[in-house]
Amino acid sequence: MARSLCLSLVVAAACAFRVPSHRAKAPRRAVVAAVAPAPAWVAGACVGGVLGTPFVVAATKTWYGDGTLNLPSWTPPKGIFAPVWTTLYATIGFAAYKAAAANALPKLAVAHYVGNLLWAPLFFKLKQFKAALGLNVALVASLVAVLPAFGAVGARALLLPYLVWLVFATVLNAEIVRLNPKGLVEANVGVDTLYS
Repeated sequence: MARSLCLSLVVAAACAFRVPSHRAKAPRRAVVAAVAPAPAWVAGACVGGVLGTPFVVAATKTWYGDGTLNLPSWTPPKGIFAPVWTTLYATIGFAAYKAAAANALPKLAVAHYVGNLLWAPLFFKLKQFKAALGLNVALVASLVAVLPAFGAVGARALLLPYLVWLVFATVLNAEIVRLNPKGLVEANVGVDTLYS
C-alpha cells in the first residue's frame, strides 16, 4: 500500500514537471504562458523532495546514526541534510522552470528527478545500499548529460551545487557499501541473545 502510494506520488510529481504536449510546438511566448510560474516549480520540486523525509528521519533516529551502520568519519551531521536538500530542490525547481519556459526541458531531466526521489526510500527504507549506489551513479551520469540543455537556457549554474552534492553523496554511499559489505546487520536482541 505504502509503496503504491509513494509510486503514485512520484509519478504525479513527474507529470507536473512536463510541458503540456499540445503546447510543445507553440511559439515560445505561448509556451511561457502555459508553464506554471517559477514559484510553483520551486515548491513542486521541494514538495517532491519531502516525500523521502519520513524514511530519512526514521533511519537517522535509529540505525543510521546509532552505530548500527558503519559510517565514515567524514559523514555530515544529520542536521545538515534537510537545509542542503531544501536548497538544492529549490534550485532544481527553478532550473526546471527556466528550461520548461524555453520549451527545452529534457525528458531525461524528468527521469532524473524521479530517480532522485526514489533514492531515499531505496537507501533509508529498503536498506539496499548497493542498489542505491548504482542509482547514485546513474543520477550523476544523467545530470551531466542534461547540463548542456540547461546551459542553453542559462540554468546550468543553478544545477552545479546539486552536481557537487550528488558526487559527494555518491562517494559517501560507496564508502558505506565498502564499510558494510554485508549490508545492515542488525543485532537480534531476543531472549536467547540475552542469556547466551
